[in-house]
Amino acid sequence: MVKNKVYIVLLLVSLSDLQGQSYSRQIYDAFIDSRMDRWESVMEEMEEVAEVTGSRQILYELVVARYGYIAYCISMERDREAKTHVKKAEEEIETLLASGYNRARVLALQGAVYGYKVGLAPYKAVIFGRRALDANKEAMELSPRDPQIIMEKANIELYKPTVFGDAREDAVRHYKEAIDLYEENPEAIDHNWLYLNALSGLASAYIETEHYREADEVYRKILRIEPGFKWIREEVYPEFREKYME
Repeated sequence: MVKNKVYIVLLLVSLSDLQGQSYSRQIYDAFIDSRMDRWESVMEEMEEVAEVTGSRQILYELVVARYGYIAYCISMERDREAKTHVKKAEEEIETLLASGYNRARVLALQGAVYGYKVGLAPYKAVIFGRRALDANKEAMELSPRDPQIIMEKANIELYKPTVFGDAREDAVRHYKEAIDLYEENPEAIDHNWLYLNALSGLASAYIETEHYREADEVYRKILRIEPGFKWIREEVYPEFREKYME
């Protein structure tokens, strides 16, 4: 009986690891199709599976998905919903840190969540901004060539409050570094929404630093890689062309 229970648990964990790959693809498809309702439902399923199996891989993928969804909520001014997911992400990050699962990347996500808290409570910018910088600094020290961590450094530099200084040119440099590292491994960028997110971030950094032709080249690259990327194809790029290139 005990052996059977152990077998079932091991089977569930094994299946959850395989399912993690499927979840990543589902999140990617939701990202490309701008189906945030689908994104949310996938997160809900991941939350249930992570709780039942205890899989740290699934929990990590859930935090990554939640990280993207929080950004969407903030962009749509759905602050109450964003705060709910921030709270969940913080709890999940603490669980991952306690377990020792990929500490560098989890710290980078923690820094990103602190950054979101700055956006949701600007009056606490100094407190949460410093925590974001500290978490990302430790992540960079642990894994200085991880493109995901470098992308988060670029995000912090692009969006950090002016009280910490203007680092938008540094953001351009770090986005480019992250993209180069992603592209060293073709398998790492196949159906990877974080890679496309890094490219989108680079385009935004180019716009902020008034390098409009470079931004245009990046948007064109994104659409060559993923012509069906609805948000870029139908909203972001046409608005960019109208405002800066025509």
